[in-house]
Amino acid sequence: MKYTPEHPPLQCFMRQSTWYKSVGTVTVRGVLWHSTGANNPYISRYVQPDDNAPDREQLLKLLGVNKNHNDWNHIVRKAGVHAWIGKLTSGDVSCVQAGEWNKKAWGCGSGKKGSCNNGWIQFEICEDALNDPVYFGKVYREAVELTAYLCKLYNLNPQGTVTYNGVKVPVILCHQDSYRLGLGSGHADVLHWFPKMGKTMDDVRADVARTMKGEDDEMLSFEQWKQYMGQYRAELAAQVPEWGEDELAQAVELGITDGSRPCDLATRQEVMSMVVRGRE
Repeated sequence: MKYTPEHPPLQCFMRQSTWYKSVGTVTVRGVLWHSTGANNPYISRYVQPDDNAPDREQLLKLLGVNKNHNDWNHIVRKAGVHAWIGKLTSGDVSCVQAGEWNKKAWGCGSGKKGSCNNGWIQFEICEDALNDPVYFGKVYREAVELTAYLCKLYNLNPQGTVTYNGVKVPVILCHQDSYRLGLGSGHADVLHWFPKMGKTMDDVRADVARTMKGEDDEMLSFEQWKQYMGQYRAELAAQVPEWGEDELAQAVELGITDGSRPCDLATRQEVMSMVVRGRE
């Protein structure tokens, strides 16, 4: 597992926010996933250190500076979640904790049967344009790692349920799940995004369980594998080794090949065409 009590996520507690100043602690019942609903994958859009934080400059170097000052660490923002997942200024995907895990969340709103704010640790995943399987794979993996860490920390069964206000609620759920159960406001996240990438909340629960058991150190969907393979082949195609330049030029002159992609993989059809042309 990536995170342990000895190696927790990066912390940037937003103590200037109305959320942080207003709420007390609750009994932790589970973990609730959100996504931001905006095409901005950088955590700095939402998370900024306190004005007088002793490590402010160091945090800003890691997170980046929100020059628009529309982050959530202000009294004008009446919302708050425990953590955020997205890109640091380096472009690396990471998690940043914004408040103590047992603080009451202001994340999913309320429904006719109550609110999952009362006991569910909540975090936001920074969305991109929702069409990049590589970015999705990274934030998904980070979210699984964070959830596995929290489930171990609070002895939660990732595939279990708890009864709250007479409702059987999954330990792990998303904002849309809370709405369907009458325990949250009408938001679609994360189910407007995850199915596009071949993931469901049942997959989430199973992946968290495997991670807690140490059985799943790396997860890669078929779409992500194709993306990586495409990048790999593009890198190969761009390479022209000096040792084969003369032979490549002769092959082009003889019409055996057009000279492109000298280091890329060759299909059977391409090999047969080269053999036949070489015999003509």
